[in-house]
Amino acid sequence: MLEEPTAMNRIQRAAAVARWITLLCLIVMFIGTHLPTSGPPSIHDYDKLLHFLAYMTLTIGVLISWELSTGPLQPMHYFAVWIVGTLYGAIDEITQIPVGRECDGLDWLCDVLGIIVGLTLFRYLRPLLYRVLFRDLGKKN
Repeated sequence: MLEEPTAMNRIQRAAAVARWITLLCLIVMFIGTHLPTSGPPSIHDYDKLLHFLAYMTLTIGVLISWELSTGPLQPMHYFAVWIVGTLYGAIDEITQIPVGRECDGLDWLCDVLGIIVGLTLFRYLRPLLYRVLFRDLGKKN
């Protein structure tokens, strides 16, 4: 007979999945911003939107991973994510120069806006995370 999953088991599994997805997101972002530009112009038309969405997604992934691994996050954790994300965005832009890409301040601004929106979305939608994690825990068939 299979053992029923406990709340702790679910949190640990969800934290592991969130960490892997976040790491994958970071790797894809880094590779995507450090390849020489040769894509179709239509991709470049959405460059700022892609920066915004990538950093928003990365921020939410980091927050979910961190909270599920350590417990409820405090304001200092949100601030740390903002600082590290903002610095990473700047470093990401600067390190594009050696591969022949442009260091664009507007890209960095979109990165920072994505981080801020990601922080805000997580803050207000985090109860939904726990509802989804525990939606059928303890129900008998």
